[in-house]
Amino acid sequence: MAEQQQQQLFVKAKAESLRLSFDPPNAQDDTAMGAMLSDLETMVFLRYMAKEWQGGWTAEELVTRRENQCKAMEEKRGSTYYIHDKSTGELAGVMGANVINHKDRNAVVGIILRKKYWSGGYGTEALYELMRGLFEDLKMHKLLYETTESNVGMRKFLEKTCGIPMAYIRKEEVWCLATQKWVSLWQYEIFEDDWPRISATLLESMKRGAFKQIATA
Repeated sequence: MAEQQQQQLFVKAKAESLRLSFDPPNAQDDTAMGAMLSDLETMVFLRYMAKEWQGGWTAEELVTRRENQCKAMEEKRGSTYYIHDKSTGELAGVMGANVINHKDRNAVVGIILRKKYWSGGYGTEALYELMRGLFEDLKMHKLLYETTESNVGMRKFLEKTCGIPMAYIRKEEVWCLATQKWVSLWQYEIFEDDWPRISATLLESMKRGAFKQIATA
């Protein structure tokens, strides 16, 4: 029963960090989500998802996407957080676990942030809360990140900040209609035994960022 309550809490509860709030999918964000997912600067490393060949995401596609996310949350096989800037209320991104396997205690996770939030430590705040919930609340054994070779920022976060080596490459895994090229996915695995070390590193990084903000205010 306690484990079920933890799962319910993580999937449906609102969470927040110093500057961001993490909320369940909401129809009020459909327009902003469509603009973000269709923005080629934000989606430069995920162009196969931007639907630029059709002029971006349609309203119907956005509704279907959100409804599928909510259904996955209700069935506890996935979780999605819409990321908002607490100071402005604007949509800053989306993150979550696209797949949660409770039996084998693993999850496939990811994040998309609007281009303006790529610097300043926003990604660290968001991913810390995502991993904390999965490892500490849901007791996951392993998290799997997928990214592309060109996404240097994400690879730096995983390899340098988290100290996780690339596990393997799924060569030519995705076909990108926009570029007419195959995209290879680089995969990284973080285990529950890694989390105490990574958690301490991320908390220290966020603390330094907070001090820097105070000093420059």
